Amino acid sequence: MLKINLLPPEQRKKLKKVKPARKRAFAMPRLTLALKFDPWVVVPAGAAVLLVLMIAGSFFWLGYQEKKIKARRDTNRVELNRLNQVVLKVNRLQQQTDQLKDRMNIILKVDRNRFLWPRVLDEINGALPQYTWLESVSETSPFPRLVLRLEGTAMSNLSVSRFMRNLEFASLLTNVRLVSSVERRQGSYDTQYFTIECACALNEAPDSTAGATAAR
Repeated sequence: MLKINLLPPEQRKKLKKVKPARKRAFAMPRLTLALKFDPWVVVPAGAAVLLVLMIAGSFFWLGYQEKKIKARRDTNRVELNRLNQVVLKVNRLQQQTDQLKDRMNIILKVDRNRFLWPRVLDEINGALPQYTWLESVSETSPFPRLVLRLEGTAMSNLSVSRFMRNLEFASLLTNVRLVSSVERRQGSYDTQYFTIECACALNEAPDSTAGATAAR
C-alpha cells in the first residue's frame, strides 16, 4: 500500500528528526528477603526434624523386621510339621521293628525247643547201658528250666548206677539224681524199678530268668 506525505517540506524535516519510541521490556520487581539466623529457633527445629526422621526410619525398620520374623515363623512351622511327620514315621518303624523282634524271639524259642528234644532224647538213649529199659520220659518243669524225669527198669542196681554215670557225662544233661529205686518182680526175674531226674544243661540261670521276667 502506498503512503503519500502531503505535509510541507519544513514539517517533513521535523518528522524525520523524530525517532520512534523504543519499547520497554517488562521488568520483574526485585524482591529481597532478609533472613536472619536465630540459633534458638533453627537448632530446635532441626532437632525436631531429625527426631521425626529417626522415628519414621525406626517404624519402617521395625516393619521390615516384623515381616522377616513372620516369614521365618512360617518357615519354621512348615519345617516343624515336616519333622513331626518324620517322627511319626520313625515311631511306626520302631513299633514294627519291636514287633518283628518279638516274633523272631518267639520263633527262636520254638526252634530251640523243637531241636532240643531230639538231641536230649538221643543222649538219653546213648546213655542206656545193657539190660536197662526206659518206660517213660517226662518233664517236671518246662524249658528254660527244663527238668526231666526218667522211669525205667534195670536188671540190677549196678545197671542203674552205670546209667546215672553215663547221664552225667552227657553234654546236654546235668544235676543227675536218683529219686527212687525199688525191687520189682517181672516174670522169673527180680528187677529194679528206678526213677531218675536230671536238668538240661541249656537251662537259663535263675538270676537271668528273674531279670528277664522283671524286664517284661
